[in-house]
Amino acid sequence: LVERINKTLDYEAVLLSFANNTGDPNGQMNVWMSSAEQHAWNPAQSKPESAWEAEIDRLMQTQASTVDLRKRKQSFDRVQTIIAEQVPLIYLVHPRVLGAVSPLLRNATPSALWPYLLWNADHLDLATEVSRVK
Repeated sequence: LVERINKTLDYEAVLLSFANNTGDPNGQMNVWMSSAEQHAWNPAQSKPESAWEAEIDRLMQTQASTVDLRKRKQSFDRVQTIIAEQVPLIYLVHPRVLGAVSPLLRNATPSALWPYLLWNADHLDLATEVSRVK
């Protein structure tokens, strides 16, 4: 299977597992850049084969080359929109993650990405008392 995926490209479809444990888009450059080694659709290309792939390349390079967090987020948000529209990959599964949050912690919003419960730590707040449920 690995030889077919990486060398002969003799396959019609494949089930792979990609993981980005940091949540940072830079950890995904090897998948989204059209000339990247792990680029799963249109493999072994040296340049984008479509306008939307070229836009993804540009956006990924933009987010990787700036320290402006707003600009990075805008760029990767657009990448995700393009991926949702073009569907070059179909996400089938996500690891089961369980988390617990004290009722004193306000604004806790779990995420599918790591850190599952602390991704919005700057918005978390501790309540001074918990309202009782009868």
